[in-house]
Amino acid sequence: MIDGIITFLVLTVTGGVIAFIGDKLGSKVGKRRISLWGLRPKHTSIVVTIITGMLIALLTIGVMSILSDNVRVALFGMDELRQKMAMLTTQVEHKTEELERGKTMLAAKNREYEEMSERVRETGRALARAEEQQQYMQAQLAVVESAYRKAQADVTASAEEIQELERTKTELTDAIGRLNDEAERLRTDITAIREGQVMFRVGEVISSAVVKEGLSHDDTVKVLASILNDTNRILLKRLGVEGEQEVVRILPETFDEAVDAVEGRTVPGLVRVVSVGNIVVGEPAWVEFLIFDNRMTYHKGDIVFDKYMDEYDQYRSVEMKVLAFLRDVNTRARGQGVLPDPITGNVGQLDGQELFTTIREAERVGERAHLTAVATEDIYTEGPVKIRIIVSRD
Repeated sequence: MIDGIITFLVLTVTGGVIAFIGDKLGSKVGKRRISLWGLRPKHTSIVVTIITGMLIALLTIGVMSILSDNVRVALFGMDELRQKMAMLTTQVEHKTEELERGKTMLAAKNREYEEMSERVRETGRALARAEEQQQYMQAQLAVVESAYRKAQADVTASAEEIQELERTKTELTDAIGRLNDEAERLRTDITAIREGQVMFRVGEVISSAVVKEGLSHDDTVKVLASILNDTNRILLKRLGVEGEQEVVRILPETFDEAVDAVEGRTVPGLVRVVSVGNIVVGEPAWVEFLIFDNRMTYHKGDIVFDKYMDEYDQYRSVEMKVLAFLRDVNTRARGQGVLPDPITGNVGQLDGQELFTTIREAERVGERAHLTAVATEDIYTEGPVKIRIIVSRD
């Protein structure tokens, strides 16, 4: 600020002095009628005035150049300044491009992290369901083992009941083994997801969809192709494969058979896409269609099955009678079209605590206890069958 004031004052005073001197010189030249370079006095006065103005401009520029770096740059370094500005502009553009690429990479990494987290959560939920089924089967096994011990302790127990207990125990042990294998597979899947490799077992359901009835041939082809496209996207997400690529494979004759099964249906259909072989990252996913009628088999509150406990007189223990009743519930629901669980073969499950409560209530009521399995929600073809058991006296 002070330097600017000083510069302004110096230029003002100097310009004034030069103008004064020029005026005096011009006046003297005019009065004395002095002639320079052969010019007329009038023209000589004009030349003196012009030279005075030029001196004022030169002095102004000179003083400003001496006192101000910015003026020197503006007068003598403008080209260099432009070059530096162009270079800095280019650098800024490069840095901006790098920043945008960095933002894009960060967004991609965030999406990848979210997708991986979602796959881990999905697999964790599947593991929780498998462990819940495992606990239920273990509870059933505990009931069977308890009944088995009672039957062994009772010298009057029939050989037929013991054999039935052995058979049921074996079935439950096998089911628990399959559930253990499934739980281990799911744990492995969680690890595999985090490592970028995912596997689907033979027969595992990858996706499912409901198709309406009365479709024409062309519409059926479009609908099944759309289901395959959706399955392809699901596989790309589950297998951690980036980009748009086709990983689903199906034999032409298999697709044609599915078209024939769906075309012209009189009821809605449930279409399941299942793996026909183990699927790992980097390998084609060979699939097939499983098609079922999609019906509501039970409304909430409907009786799925009921029976008097003394109708199971081939069993001596209450535990075995209740388990036999549950097997009949499973058989009845499957007979009505509910699809069984691909792992256990069951259509539903009963909480372990409720199972023990039912057994205790049946023991309290006695042989004429009436067991009724009631649907706790609407049940469709796909299941599962969720029930509660009502124990009443005849």
